[in-house]
Parts: sequence; C-alpha cells; structure tokens
Amino acid sequence: MKYFAWSISLLVGLMSLGQEMLWFRVFSFILGGQPFAFALVLVLFLLGIAYGAGRGKMMCTRYSNLFFVGGIVLTIAGFTDIMIPFIIQFTLQENSILFSFFICCILIFILATLMAILFPIVHHLGTNIANGKIGSSVSKVYFFNIIGSTLGSLLIGGVLLDYISISSMFIITGMVCVTLGSLMIIKKTAVSVTTVVILGSICIGLVDKHTNYIFANTFKNLSVNNYVENRYGVIHIVNDDKKGRKNIVLGNNVYDGIISINPDDDINDLNRLYLLAAVHPSPKKALVIGVSGGAWTRALSSFPTLQTIDAIEINKGYLDIIKQHPEVSPILNDPKINIYIDDGRRWLKRNCDKKYDLIVMNTTYHWRSGVTNLLSQEMMEIVKNSLNPNGILAFNSTRSPDTLKTAQSVFKYAYWGTLGFIYASDSMIKLDEVVAEANLNKLILDGKPLFSEESKQRESGAYKKTLITKLLNLGEVEKLYNLDRDTEIITDSNMITEYKYGLWNK
Repeated sequence: MKYFAWSISLLVGLMSLGQEMLWFRVFSFILGGQPFAFALVLVLFLLGIAYGAGRGKMMCTRYSNLFFVGGIVLTIAGFTDIMIPFIIQFTLQENSILFSFFICCILIFILATLMAILFPIVHHLGTNIANGKIGSSVSKVYFFNIIGSTLGSLLIGGVLLDYISISSMFIITGMVCVTLGSLMIIKKTAVSVTTVVILGSICIGLVDKHTNYIFANTFKNLSVNNYVENRYGVIHIVNDDKKGRKNIVLGNNVYDGIISINPDDDINDLNRLYLLAAVHPSPKKALVIGVSGGAWTRALSSFPTLQTIDAIEINKGYLDIIKQHPEVSPILNDPKINIYIDDGRRWLKRNCDKKYDLIVMNTTYHWRSGVTNLLSQEMMEIVKNSLNPNGILAFNSTRSPDTLKTAQSVFKYAYWGTLGFIYASDSMIKLDEVVAEANLNKLILDGKPLFSEESKQRESGAYKKTLITKLLNLGEVEKLYNLDRDTEIITDSNMITEYKYGLWNK
C-alpha cells in the first residue's frame, strides 16, 4: 500500500505543478505577458491548496475507504482538466476577456483544491502508524511529492510544451489523472490494473498533440496566417483588414513587429534602423538581440560594410515563422548572418570577448514580464562592454523616458529618436543630412540599391523619414511628455518599468 501511495504522491505533485505551468502560459496570453501573471496563478493555487488540504483532512476522518474516495476526487479532477480547453475556448472571445479571465481564476482554484484533497489522503495511506515510524513515513510521502512537483515544472513546462500544445497538454494531464483515479477505485488485480493502464495509454496516444482549442476563438475573427506554440508561449501572424497591414507578428497576443521591409511604405518604421547607417560611417560587425519576425535583421543585412551579423533569439518558434515568409527567409541562409537560440543577456556574458560596432534591440514593451533584463542599467553595462570604440547601441524604449535616463547613466551620449527609439554611445552621434544621404544611397539588398529614386521621394518611405529624424535629449523628452515626476534609472533590483511604472502607471 505504501508504495502505491508514494507513486500517487509523486504523480499528483507532477500533475499539479505541470498544470501550474500550463495556467501560467494561458494567463500570460490573456494578460499580454504582464509581470503579475505568474504571481496571480500562484496565489490562486495556494488558496486552492489550503482549502483542499482542509477538505482532505475532513474526508480522512469521515471515510474509511480512502482509496475509493481519493480515486473519485482524482477522476473528477481529470475530467475537469480534459474540459478546460473547451471551456476556455467557449469563454475566450474578443469581447469577453474579463469574463474568461474570471472563469480561469475559478478553474484554477477548483483544480488546485481537488489535487490538494489528495495530499492528506496519500499521507494516511502511506503512513505506517503500527510500527511507530510516523515521522519517517510522512517524510517519504513528502519526498516523493517534491520529486513529482519538480519533475512537473521541468518536464511539462520546460520540455513537453515544445512538442505538445497547451490545449493538448491539459487533455493529457486530465487523462493521466483519470487513469490514476481509476487505479485507486478498482480492485487491484493484475488483470484490472493492466486493463486500466492499457486503456489510459491508448486514450493518451490518440490525443492530437497540436490542437489549439484554447486560442481558437481569439483567432476566429482574425486573418491568421501562421501559428506557432511552444514552451515560450504563442506566436501568431495576422492581417489587419481595417488598416490594410499584413503579416503583423504577435507574441503571446501582444504586438511584436511586422514582417515587412518595403522601403517605399515604411509601415515597420525601419527608418529607426537605417538611421544607424546614416550616423555610423562603416560598421563591420553587428549584433541583433531579438530576431522576432526577422524584418530588422533582414534590413540590417543591406548595410554594405557589415561583414558579420550575430542575431540572438530566445524563442526558436520565430525561425519557423521566418521560413514561411520569403521576404525575410533569406536571413536563414545568409553566410554573414549567424542566428543563435539563446537569451540575449546570457549570450553576451558568455561571449564577452566579441565586440560590435552596432548592437540593435527592437525591445518589446517596457511593461512586459522580464523586460528589465534588457532595459536595466546592469544590462547597459554589459552591452557597453561589447561595443567597439565609436560603437552604437540602438534599442526600443517603447516610449518609456526612464530608459533614456538609464542609458545616459552608462553612456556619455544617449538620444531619443523616432517613436522613442534610443541611440547610445560613448561617441557623439550627429545626423548630418549630406553624410546621411550618401550613406543611405549605399545600402544594397539582393544586389540592388535599397532605395530607388522613386522611393526617395515618398513621404511615407523610410528614406525621407530617416533624414527628418530628430534626436532629443532627456530634458526635451520630459517636456514632450509633461511628466509630473522625476525620471528614474532602471535596475535589476527596482524593475520599475514592469511594476512601479507598468502598463497603467506612467
């Protein structure tokens, strides 16, 4: 009996922490990657665990057949898991995000409660009171539960979600719970156990590993071109019929760029990148942190003096997106472009001997979870160490003035350009129109000049937009935004863009 109780304790821990990882992915999508998503999931789980443990204690005193009771609870939890993708699919619609969010909170609490009820039960089943070794027996049940909990977050959150969608993973965990519950209920003869295990395995094997029930209703009113789901979340490409924009990249349901390098109609505002060609005479090595849909890396390859472009992307799913779009797919085969799947900050630390003339980060929104790793003073110091003399860091502030103050605390010169794109260097950055025009005329893509004579005349084109760029200092930016507070330096410790001045608090 004790071995079976240990196994249940391990598997319940595995399923519980695995579900927590799944819910975190769902909440990150619904909330657009806001930093409190994980904390909210954790709070709901802990509340459910506390309540469930109390109910489990009551059941242990009320019922004698704990195997049967535990099996019923586990089976109910399993069927609830299986229904989750379909419940969210029904509720997660374009005009009912808050309602869906509320339903998800209730579901988390219910599931955490059901799984927590099992914990006191397996302790009773796995504790040997007769020989007086209660402490030893309890510790073993805890030990197996901790092993399961660790494996759940690592196996499901870190491995399986690269091969199985979130929707399918909910269904599979539900089937595992139903199978375990059935094993607890039935009389444990060799034939019955074998039959249940075989039937459970067949059902799990028949599950489509790539269903997207959870997000289907979110996409139903959109023209979705591509969809990729992995352990980092969901990437999808949509068209905006209202504004006529195509191939808009969304990472976890938040804007992450446009797959477009058309210089005549610069909807991607690549003028922010071309400004580097206008102000740096002859860059030879460049680093891109955050490839996303590949447009910026593709445009950067037009700089004729560049010999090497190292591009870092943490989510390999973007490479699958890039492969399907001929406009940017050449970056995957360009001999001078090296793409690494890694965390940008970690990669810089591991390759601190490499020096670059240009470092480009088209950073995501300053309020999203984890963005401090790219915007903090500590990150600026790391980047500065990787720049050659006269090298330039260009990154997207997403209009957070605090990022400019942070850059100025590390670099001698830092300026605010179009749409809050920041250019920082230890050398003065000057935009001379004559020099800029000469440099822009040298840009070549696919063996042809990037800017035709016609495109140079377009008001919406990247050429003119680059030449009229104004580089502002911190004081001018503060006046522009009429800030009623002092700008602050972002550090790894204060994380102000994520919490203090997040999405709602400017």
